[in-house]
Amino acid sequence: MGRDDFMLRNRWALAGLAFLAACGNASSGNGTEAPFAPTASPDDFAVLVGDDWEGELTYLDPRDGESDVTVPVELLVGQNERTFELHFTFPDNEQAGGRAEITVSDDGRRLNDETLIRRMKTEDGLMLVAQAECQENDEPGACKYTYLIGDHAFEITKMIKPQDDEAFFRQNHYSFTRP
Repeated sequence: MGRDDFMLRNRWALAGLAFLAACGNASSGNGTEAPFAPTASPDDFAVLVGDDWEGELTYLDPRDGESDVTVPVELLVGQNERTFELHFTFPDNEQAGGRAEITVSDDGRRLNDETLIRRMKTEDGLMLVAQAECQENDEPGACKYTYLIGDHAFEITKMIKPQDDEAFFRQNHYSFTRP
């Protein structure tokens, strides 16, 4: 059987293998990381360093658990090697503020304690999605973080799926822009 006959007879198997490779599953099914798992690097986040980010935080109102609350927020981003420090200030409430870190693991497959499950180029930059088991309100579940990173826009969305639920819901969303 020649190469062309082999390709013709096995085209569906080859197409299936190509599809699986293109999907980029992070796990090979045997508990080991697949060689094509998505990765991130500090260079992906370096574009964020600076203090001229302005935007808003939208979060689920804890009083009713259904409506959204939106407040203005400013962001300063610093870098210390593989760790990016996010300093939040809220202009409408001088006493409120916060700090968070995003640390890219040495192999690039983790952001903080979350496993990177998706990496995709977008029209304006890059989208990274990371997920981990978490505790929210003393309940076990899964947390998913989506980072949209660009020169002039940056977003972080935190989604939560309680252990006994089938779907994720949005807990909060930061959206920033800069000139």
